[in-house]
Amino acid sequence: MKGTSATLRWSVIGLLLGVVVAALGVSVWTLVDKGAGSNPGKRLDSLIDPPRDESTDREKVLAAGRTFVQRFNTYGPEMLDTSGKMPDYASLGKLMTAKFRTVFDKNVGYAEETVKQTQTDRVGTPYAVGVASIDDDSAVVLVAGIVQFTLPDPSAPTDASKRVPLEPLRFRYEVSLVKQHGTWLVDDLDDLDDQLPSFGEASIPEGGGAGEQPSGQPSAPATTPSPSRTGEDEQ
Repeated sequence: MKGTSATLRWSVIGLLLGVVVAALGVSVWTLVDKGAGSNPGKRLDSLIDPPRDESTDREKVLAAGRTFVQRFNTYGPEMLDTSGKMPDYASLGKLMTAKFRTVFDKNVGYAEETVKQTQTDRVGTPYAVGVASIDDDSAVVLVAGIVQFTLPDPSAPTDASKRVPLEPLRFRYEVSLVKQHGTWLVDDLDDLDDQLPSFGEASIPEGGGAGEQPSGQPSAPATTPSPSRTGEDEQ
């Protein structure tokens, strides 16, 4: 019996040693295969604090810029609720930093008023998106595309389904993003062709209402609303 117990004990010890050796082997393989650096110390440091995955960040930045511009330029009568607001469009603020969202929230009324008055429907389509610059927590994305517009058919004023298309307008945007808590958020938007301040830098006159133009912005004809900024060129 004693011999049997001793044999069993040594068998268990041998099995545990085998597990330890295997674990050490996996650790060494991971250090050699996955670590980055010219020596074991640097390889180990790279595993503890891995470098930023630039390819993943670029993909996320491109997706964030494309999604934002598409949604920023897409709204119409179907978004209006019973109170004349566009809550789905206003929810775009979730894709922005707190600073930029404050500016956007002040301008949503211009878009809502334009849609109520003209029943204009617009759809933004980004065609080209590229990263101009990127680092650990900030990036600049260039987005180009078109905005397509339709208006109610004046020959059928009682039929909301009949629409008249307008000539599409092209846009080229510079979208600034920052990374907060692992998420890329839009911090500013600039139309590269309008020679005006960026959307984040634009100001609304003190006491200005939804029917007024923001400071320094020319009025655009109601039949050809501009895709430059929400409501700023659409009165």
